[in-house]
Amino acid sequence: MTTLEIILLVISLLLLALYVTSKLDKNQSFNEVIKEVKEDLKHTAENVYDLVNKAKDIVFDDSVQKTIKEFIMIVEEKNQLAKTKGETYLNGDDKKLAVISRLSEWVSNITGSTEKAVEFVETNQSKIEAIINDYISFSNKMQGKETLSEAEKIIKEQLNK
Repeated sequence: MTTLEIILLVISLLLLALYVTSKLDKNQSFNEVIKEVKEDLKHTAENVYDLVNKAKDIVFDDSVQKTIKEFIMIVEEKNQLAKTKGETYLNGDDKKLAVISRLSEWVSNITGSTEKAVEFVETNQSKIEAIINDYISFSNKMQGKETLSEAEKIIKEQLNK
């Protein structure tokens, strides 16, 4: 054991002793105190379990939208590399599937559950596809594949500075 581990062990034991002595009452037996401590530990474990489960729930928010956009950029970058090398590259729906696949894997890694990842993607499929379509459409416009609106021209000029 390292010195730090020993110090942490001693502190933990002292805290446990303080906790148990705080539970002691002049009219309680030692068995009653132990039962009360066991109940406290049980409640604490249940609360921690609930917190961990809630923390694993992914909410569709700005961070998820940002992650989707990052995955789009990764897929686009890989496509550009494949095009320059003369290899096969993804188009249209294949791009969407690649982004959704990456998102599913990401959610699965965070939650530790493939089922939750599938459920998340199915529940939010329309939002995910809308973000992909909007982002790819804007990206295509930025590359000059379509005409830009006045607002988009201003944004493009600002980004190019």
